[in-house]
Amino acid sequence: MSKEEFEFQKFRKSGTILPFIIAALCILTIVFLLRKCNSPNEFWNGSYPNYSKITPIFPDKPNVLKPIDTTKIIIPDDPLKRPILSNLLNVYVQDTTNLKLFSKAVINTYIDDSISVTYFADAYKRVQFEVPPNRQKQLKTQIKEDFQLVKFVCYESIISNNQSKSDPGFSNLEYDWFYRQIGLYRAWNQTMGDPSIKIAVIDDSFDPNHEELVNQIEKPWNVFEYSDKVRVYNSKSVHGTHVAGTAVGEINNGFGISGVAPRSKLIPIQIADGNGMMTTSSILDGIFYALKNKANVINLSLGIDLSKAFGSLTEEQQEVYANEIYLDEAAMWNEVYEIAAKEGTIIVQAAGNSAVLSSLDPMKRSKATIVVGATDRNEKTAEFSNYGEGVDIYAPGVNIYSSVPNQQFKQMDGTSMASPIISGCVALIMSVDKNLTIADIKRLMNETGKTFNGRDNLIQIDQLLLKIKAL
Repeated sequence: MSKEEFEFQKFRKSGTILPFIIAALCILTIVFLLRKCNSPNEFWNGSYPNYSKITPIFPDKPNVLKPIDTTKIIIPDDPLKRPILSNLLNVYVQDTTNLKLFSKAVINTYIDDSISVTYFADAYKRVQFEVPPNRQKQLKTQIKEDFQLVKFVCYESIISNNQSKSDPGFSNLEYDWFYRQIGLYRAWNQTMGDPSIKIAVIDDSFDPNHEELVNQIEKPWNVFEYSDKVRVYNSKSVHGTHVAGTAVGEINNGFGISGVAPRSKLIPIQIADGNGMMTTSSILDGIFYALKNKANVINLSLGIDLSKAFGSLTEEQQEVYANEIYLDEAAMWNEVYEIAAKEGTIIVQAAGNSAVLSSLDPMKRSKATIVVGATDRNEKTAEFSNYGEGVDIYAPGVNIYSSVPNQQFKQMDGTSMASPIISGCVALIMSVDKNLTIADIKRLMNETGKTFNGRDNLIQIDQLLLKIKAL
């Protein structure tokens, strides 16, 4: 037994190493005898075997996701009824863990399950295992129990982008109503953003040649293709282009309308495969790419459809579920968001379109992000918007006019549209004062927002910037 084989046993929580020592001595004795008697041995070549060749551990390249196998998509027996891939588990370990040794330990501990590694990210200590579908649920529990270095074990979930339900633009009251409602025109007297402030939009796909985006883009990335070629795979993939245009579309180009922060820059990060599917892993890869490339703001117009699972429950019943389900996954997302906050990056995310409490979604429970609900033209909560104490601020999300592929524009609904409005506002805020923390920004949003429903606040960016200036 090699030294590397021996060391990985230290990852186990319990058990003795004595049987392994005895086995190693037996193997060495046999090898010695074979050499002495010159017996033929096809495995012997004068050196100890290369363990990595006997048990392949990692794919050739890190951070490269395999295409989504749609035949493995199932709806698990749990409250969220969220689609997952039945053959994958994502395991997150302590920062000091040697991923290769840990992976070998897992593979050899459950040797009968023929586990393999499909993906790994050493920079943030995450490894994805392919497991037998009939053992996925048990292994999810066992791996965390058997290895003390494991922090979280989560499914590979299929995430939606909250698809909508359904410069000439500035002269149309139907198109620019939300600019006026949040005080954006007055805010632009102070700033339209700054090229040093970069908004990373993590979404399904982008039209990089759209007139609203072509001059705004820096450092694009396509997660599944592992390249800088962002694109639109089919005519239905309009979401990312619309979101990006709402946040940072170009101004004074004689075309369409503009984003909330038109002088800032865009990092488009495409996280959907050719079928428009996004996963937990592709989102995480997008976030860490944005952090690596010094994004100041990250927009996540993504989430889970919660209406079927929870739409008929009372708020009290929903609160019980929010406090009991997917705690491991919520803790994982919170840790990622806190990493971003320490880097000085503000994450803004859509609350969701299921008309339920936003905190039912484990992605939305952290205090280290800004969760955005949607309002309508009457400054009321949009009928589809998620709500509750987990929503930090509201922004218009009905009939939002912005770019879609092929030099087109469209009005769309959703908290997906409200979120980039807030991302643009955060870029304006950071253009005035880059030192504000996420806690500072959330406090200022609520102190200067327009209160409705007696508890919620609609962003008023002009008043917020004035308050910063007065500080």
